[in-house]
Amino acid sequence: MRKMEIISLEIKKIEIGRFFPKEDKVELNVSFNDGSDKEIFKVVDISDSENAAESILADLRKMEKSIHKPNGDKELVVDNFVNIVVKNEDNTIKEASEFIQKIKNKIDEIKSKNVAEGYLDIIRELKGLKIEF
Repeated sequence: MRKMEIISLEIKKIEIGRFFPKEDKVELNVSFNDGSDKEIFKVVDISDSENAAESILADLRKMEKSIHKPNGDKELVVDNFVNIVVKNEDNTIKEASEFIQKIKNKIDEIKSKNVAEGYLDIIRELKGLKIEF
């Protein structure tokens, strides 16, 4: 019989990968630690920054649960309980949401740019955006 397993998860950094201005989407590289350093890529819809931030944590939780799930054990559900604890969860969601909003503002700036001058600078700024926790 398994005991409840508690996995501590800490998001370290979120950076921008590719971005898709027409779809209001961006690929984020999310670096985190669950006992060892890992990284995932996640495409989020930047039109709702808070929902996007929450979906990052939801996906990390789902991934961690599948990693730590016992292999094919047909035990009681309560025996297979894996609790994913995110360090500073509320603050992480708030900061990630503000970061995604900043990305959206930059992409909106790119979309509204109708002259080439300064266009590449904005793209460079956008690609350089990152947040560390």
